[in-house]
Amino acid sequence: MKNRRRLGLWATTLAVAFAASAVNIGSAAASAPPTTTPSPPSASPTNDQSPPEAVESWALAPASAATGGQGGDRPELSYQSAAGTTIQDAVTLYNYGNVQLTFRVYATDAFNNADGQFDLLPGAQKPVDAGSWVTVSQEIITLPPGKQVTIPVTIKIPADAAPGDHAGAIVASNAATGSNDSGQVVQLDRRTGTRMYVRVAGPVSAELAVSQVKTTYHQSANPLDGSAHVTFVVSNSGNVRLGGVATVSIAGPFGIGETKVALPALTELLPGQHVNVVANLKGVPALVIDTTHVSVVPSGAADLGTLKVVAVTNRTFAPPITALIILCIVLFAVLAWRAYRRHRRAGLGAAAVERSADEREYQPT
Repeated sequence: MKNRRRLGLWATTLAVAFAASAVNIGSAAASAPPTTTPSPPSASPTNDQSPPEAVESWALAPASAATGGQGGDRPELSYQSAAGTTIQDAVTLYNYGNVQLTFRVYATDAFNNADGQFDLLPGAQKPVDAGSWVTVSQEIITLPPGKQVTIPVTIKIPADAAPGDHAGAIVASNAATGSNDSGQVVQLDRRTGTRMYVRVAGPVSAELAVSQVKTTYHQSANPLDGSAHVTFVVSNSGNVRLGGVATVSIAGPFGIGETKVALPALTELLPGQHVNVVANLKGVPALVIDTTHVSVVPSGAADLGTLKVVAVTNRTFAPPITALIILCIVLFAVLAWRAYRRHRRAGLGAAAVERSADEREYQPT
């Protein structure tokens, strides 16, 4: 299952020659397909030609109005509706390759993986959210090369569906045999498809949260030029999908020596999902106690209005070790010099007393 999951989600249009490839169900996978049907593969080769290389390539996208879909140049399936509503739409499956392929077309749930990217449940796992609301008119389809087919879909939102965003995808899966990194033969679930977002009407909560902030300070020979490794978790604690931009700063007491970095935009987080974020800062002075400040400015749909900025701080011990070592050396040298001077004065005093005693002892009477 681990290998199937790692190899199951691949680029939008899959092109392989008897080998396994993977697909990533992203917005690009839902981009509008060509308006013309691809040309069929060339005729059988003559005796002096090599057989054409088998090409397996396909895509699944929202159907146009002309073919039974809701129309428009849609990068994905997106709906806003009330609980208990039934939505009728369609998707179009294209076989761009030169061999006949058999597909399983189905819907499943989406989530954010460990890297924060949009991901889907394995094909064998039953969906429990948006994916479970979808009925595909024909699940198993055999499609000749260069052909396309439009498949009606029905989305039935439960009457008790929670308000907010629900995410999933409709995918076209083709099973194949491949090998893993160890050379073992494995069954691959090669998928491509289109994202699906359903916003159920009701109260909306748009909020991100920051937790588990941890700072590790790394010393440098120059106490004013250390570095810091900061990790934290950003969670979507609301009920709508949100992105955001995180900023991390580190400073000593009273904001002295502040170092700040703005991180790349966070991937869009689905409700209830989280992502682990890492920031590395250079030129951080060691000022005994350094304070880390993490702030995230959320971003989302325009209808969400102004979103609340979330900020968290923590403190870390950052002693100026180089400066302390130099101070200890200087202090040791001073103490050694003082000890030497005391010892020298004591030695001179003892010699003077001894000479005085000798002079008294040998003085003529």
